[in-house]
Amino acid sequence: MALHFKTANEVFKDMKAQMQTEAPQITNWRTRGVVRSILTVVAAAISLLWDRLKMLYLDLWAQYSDRTTLRRYYELWGLTWSDSIDTETARKEVLACYRQKGKGTKAWYRSVVLSEYSEYVTDATVAMRQRGPNTVDIQVTYNGGPVYEDMVDEIADFFEQDENNVVGAEVLVVSV
Repeated sequence: MALHFKTANEVFKDMKAQMQTEAPQITNWRTRGVVRSILTVVAAAISLLWDRLKMLYLDLWAQYSDRTTLRRYYELWGLTWSDSIDTETARKEVLACYRQKGKGTKAWYRSVVLSEYSEYVTDATVAMRQRGPNTVDIQVTYNGGPVYEDMVDEIADFFEQDENNVVGAEVLVVSV
């Protein structure tokens, strides 16, 4: 029996074929696809880090600010200040107003759905103004599949409650 040595090109093709059968999602051999994937992951990590640092800053700011500073921000938010307001109550109110600043954005709707219904929803896609002005469409999935109809109704009811309802927004929740 004669020995047959593979060329470098044949070895490369064999390795590529084996990789594509075992892990097709990581074998996007186009350079643009790999770079785009890496940049997407890095951008998501930076965004997450920025959100966490912002919340940490607001928590620390509210804990260590004095009564005069709290009063100024309390009045900036349009709340009525009186000397009978407890400092801790003022801290909670100002911090709640800062946290609601992003209320009604795509990121807010997505994060609320994923945090409140994490057991039933693994991903949520939010589209603004698809059906016209002041409309929000939320598409929810569970591991890429549909979400139970009862859960979809419960999520829709959640956004109709007064504390979660953005004034003037018509929210439609659907599953895939």
